[in-house]
Amino acid sequence: MLRHLRLIWLFTRVSVQDDAAYRVDFLAHVLITLLRFGAELLGLWTIFSNTQSLSGWGVFEMLALLGVFRIMSGIIALVIAPNMRLIMEEIRDGKLDYVLIKPINSQFYASFRRVIVWQLADLMLGAILIAVALVKLATSFSPVVMLLFLVMLAAGVTIIYSFWLVLATLAFWLTRITNMEMVFWNVFEAGRYPVDIYRPWVRWGLTFIVPLAFLTTFPAGALVGRTPLPGVVAALVLAGISLLVASAFWRFGTSRYSGASA
Repeated sequence: MLRHLRLIWLFTRVSVQDDAAYRVDFLAHVLITLLRFGAELLGLWTIFSNTQSLSGWGVFEMLALLGVFRIMSGIIALVIAPNMRLIMEEIRDGKLDYVLIKPINSQFYASFRRVIVWQLADLMLGAILIAVALVKLATSFSPVVMLLFLVMLAAGVTIIYSFWLVLATLAFWLTRITNMEMVFWNVFEAGRYPVDIYRPWVRWGLTFIVPLAFLTTFPAGALVGRTPLPGVVAALVLAGISLLVASAFWRFGTSRYSGASA
């Protein structure tokens, strides 16, 4: 475990050095993140200028949800998406050999070797939104609430990581995976709103088929007392199953890979 943490720290340092070579690009990305953040707040203000609640979610509860959405999208763009894109590219180019010959678990190395450091801005902005929402809601922020939120957030990250790993592994057989990625991002945008606003059949689909509810709505609900115990249990079970399935699929794919050395 300690070895893996040291490697993650090493990957992060190397990524910082790479990004530091293009400082203007780094600042431009941060500026775009801030503009997107401002647009999201403007959209929220527009909604609550015309209504008091959104399917029972008040303005500051929605602010907490937006904060969770911003954190989750930041985590995906920080480490999950860039590494999965690398996997897809290397499978197509026959260069995945350099990952598989490393003296460490190939899934770990392939999943954490690249870190897009400027995406940390999303995590910080999301944390600020959550803090403001909790203060305004006068929620008793106990260690239990924090622990429940972190558990639900970790479950959501595990679920979405597993989804992306399956998507990347499909590149062993398919070539148009980038189109599926675009579909994911379009669906993920729905996560900025609670699944309660959708029709029952859409809500069911966003919970059990495309588990968007576990990524944003349930973690935010844990902060504001809207996530029941069965939802917590379901999130943990789904996270464990999805990780096991994705890891097994990755091993199956790499066992049938023939690249540049073939």
